[in-house]
Amino acid sequence: MNFRMKSHLVNRLSLITILVFFQCASLCAGIVKKPSVSLPVNDFAGIFSQSQQNELNSTLVRFADSTSNRIVVVTVNDLDGYPIAEYAQQVGEQWGVGNKEFDNGIVILVKPKIGSSRGEVFIATGYGLEGAIPDATVKRIIEQEMIPEFKNNEYYHGVSNAVNVLMKLAGGEYSAKEYESGDEEDLLLDIIALVVMLGVIWILLLIIAPKKSKVIQSGKSSVTKDIVDAVILSEIFKSSGRGGGGHSGFGGGGFTGGFGGGHFGGGGAGGSW
Repeated sequence: MNFRMKSHLVNRLSLITILVFFQCASLCAGIVKKPSVSLPVNDFAGIFSQSQQNELNSTLVRFADSTSNRIVVVTVNDLDGYPIAEYAQQVGEQWGVGNKEFDNGIVILVKPKIGSSRGEVFIATGYGLEGAIPDATVKRIIEQEMIPEFKNNEYYHGVSNAVNVLMKLAGGEYSAKEYESGDEEDLLLDIIALVVMLGVIWILLLIIAPKKSKVIQSGKSSVTKDIVDAVILSEIFKSSGRGGGGHSGFGGGGFTGGFGGGHFGGGGAGGSW
């Protein structure tokens, strides 16, 4: 190989190296940078109130303190051309969400619906949590806990619902299979409650009907009392809806170990509305 050919090869390799460098730099520049103050909730899109941020931060810091798992919530107005799955994975990798030894981080990424652009959400799971929280379960969480709330612009409730489920799955309070079967159990309980409620109303009608004439004579107050009693009984058997709870305010001292170098391998799922 003569000098001219060597020089040409070196120039081409240098050009390729420079192009790869700038391409990587441009890609990395598109991912939002981790704030200097480490907190689990990073609301760059401004979809949460301050009190909502405080409550989520408090909940996630307590969870981080009581377990080795870490959940980070990130909201952005623009994905800078990234598919949301890749963006969420890059946040997890570049920020080092989770523990380096256990790779037990979770990134909840939300891009709100703005104007004509669609809203998107993705939950990325670290290597260490892919077994406890399979992709199919993440998809169910997004479709059932988050998107219905997001469609009503209730971003806090949607994220809070997802956080509550993810904490229980990651903490081992119940398995992915138990969570998925919970919908069937809830439906069965709703049906049982409805049957009981109808039965109570039917019994009340049987009791009230023979005394109809007496009730009419005794005045409207007795009728009103019976109706109120029936309503109260029916309310007792109504099933309670899902929703996020929590403690008010954020009194934690930081997100200790939240960004310890965890790794992500593509686990998770997303959705849009």
